[in-house]
Amino acid sequence: MNAATGPLATRAAGSGPAVLWLHGYTMDSSLWEPLWERLPGWRHIGVDLPGHGASAPWEPGASLADTAARVAEVAREHDARRMVALSFGSSVALQLAMDRPELLSHLVLGAPTIAGAPNEPGTGRRYAQLSALYLMAGAGEHLTRLWMSSPPDIFRGTEAHPELRAGIRAVVDRHRWSELGNGALRAMSESVHTDDGLSRITADTLVTVGDQDMPAFTAAAARLSRALPRCEVAEMVGTGHLCLLEAPDAAAALIGRQLGPAVR
Repeated sequence: MNAATGPLATRAAGSGPAVLWLHGYTMDSSLWEPLWERLPGWRHIGVDLPGHGASAPWEPGASLADTAARVAEVAREHDARRMVALSFGSSVALQLAMDRPELLSHLVLGAPTIAGAPNEPGTGRRYAQLSALYLMAGAGEHLTRLWMSSPPDIFRGTEAHPELRAGIRAVVDRHRWSELGNGALRAMSESVHTDDGLSRITADTLVTVGDQDMPAFTAAAARLSRALPRCEVAEMVGTGHLCLLEAPDAAAALIGRQLGPAVR
């Protein structure tokens, strides 16, 4: 079911200790359900990030720290000390873990995104194209087609999984793209994660990266393994950028081990 937590919407399933889940850019919490089915014994709380799913839009000028603070409120409400995050969601998770290290005991980051780190070539150009198209034609399937095309190869790994790709396309088709019109995405991109900041993270962290992911994210995984006090990196064979969604059986095995026993 869906519920509202302040400006953020949540989706819950299962029972047991709470795990918070953060999706990637233009997605929403519904895409986590196949993984939740493979991870019984937990109360899964999917958060729709601002401007996504059923959540209110990002406010102009809101920073990554502001978004992390909102997610922290959800974590406290549900007593969730474990978190799983993918792609852009991982940058929110990293910010939360830096700002409030006492909140999280276990962390899983898929296709890690470090704020301020070098982007994959073509990423900036793609965002500029999306913004221009939004200002010209508004939201709609035309933005989905542009966003899901390569390069950059964000969605290339889903080409081998037609059902998953269709599900993601349906979610992206619903995205409102308001952050392109009000400048919120630009403000969000101004945040920078330093190694000193990352070293404040105390959560036991697992970083997963697809062996077919883009080099920028492989480099991010290596950087986190050096900067975080307690960090392990696992390469997921046969997957691209959306590794946790592309291989749910393998992802669930890794996540299950990282979350530990569901002690009530």
